[in-house]
Amino acid sequence: MEAPPVTRTTVRARVLGCPVDIVDMATAVQTLVELVERRRADATSHAAVVITLNPEMVMMARRRPEFSSVLDSAALVVPDGIGLVRALRRRGHPEVERVGGADLIGAYLPEAERREHRIALVGGAPGVAAAARDRMLENHPRLRVVAINDGPPGKATALEVEQSRPEVVLAAFGAGRQELFLDRYLGPIGAASGIGVGGALDFLAGRVRRAPSAVRRVGLEWAWRLAIQPWRLRRQSVLPVYWWLERREAAAMRAGR
Repeated sequence: MEAPPVTRTTVRARVLGCPVDIVDMATAVQTLVELVERRRADATSHAAVVITLNPEMVMMARRRPEFSSVLDSAALVVPDGIGLVRALRRRGHPEVERVGGADLIGAYLPEAERREHRIALVGGAPGVAAAARDRMLENHPRLRVVAINDGPPGKATALEVEQSRPEVVLAAFGAGRQELFLDRYLGPIGAASGIGVGGALDFLAGRVRRAPSAVRRVGLEWAWRLAIQPWRLRRQSVLPVYWWLERREAAAMRAGR
C-alpha cells in the first residue's frame, strides 16, 4: 500500500532500519484527524496505516520482510517504548517523547467524538472489543463506534467490518498480524486509516490494569506488564539483542560524524 502524504512538522528517523516519526502526542493526534478529514474531502485518497512501534517490533521487522515493508509504507510510525525513545535521543533527537498506543487512542477519542469519526474495533479476545466500546462510550457518549468484531484477521472479518463503513479501524491482533491486516484490508474496507493497538484494547476494555503513571514516567511500564503478564517473557527475550544492536549502530553513527 502506497504511503499517503502527511503534513509533517518534524522528521522521520531510523533505528536499525525501521522508520520512526519524531512527533509529540499533539502532532500525532493532529495527524490522525487529518487522515480522516482528508478522506472526507477526497474519497480517492489512500488509506493510511498508523503504527505504534516498539523495540520488539523493530526486531520483528529484521526477521520478517513483509512486516518491514508495511513499516516503510506506513503514514505514521510513532515511538511506543522507552527503548525506542532513548535510541532516538542517541541519534540526535533530544526532544522526542514516547507516544504510547493506549495514550494515543485516549488523546484521539475526544477529537473523534467532536468530529463524529466512525470507528471500528476489531480483534482482541472474545468480548474485549465489546467491553472496550462500552467503556469508551461511558467517557465519550457521542462517540460513533460503528462496528465491533473479534474475528480473526482475514477477509471474512474485513467484509463484515466494511458493511458499517468505518473511517478508522483500531485493530488488536497482536504486533505484526494487525499491521499486515490493516495494510491488506483498509482499502477494501474503505476506511481512511487504521491503527494497530495490540494490548491497548485490553486497557480500553478494563481487562488489564495499566502501570501507575509514576512507573510509566521512568520508563518501566514494560516491567510492570511483564510482572502481571508473565507470558510476555518469551516475546521480550529479543530485547537484549535489540539493546546491543541499537547501541552498536548509535556508536557507529557517532563515529561517522
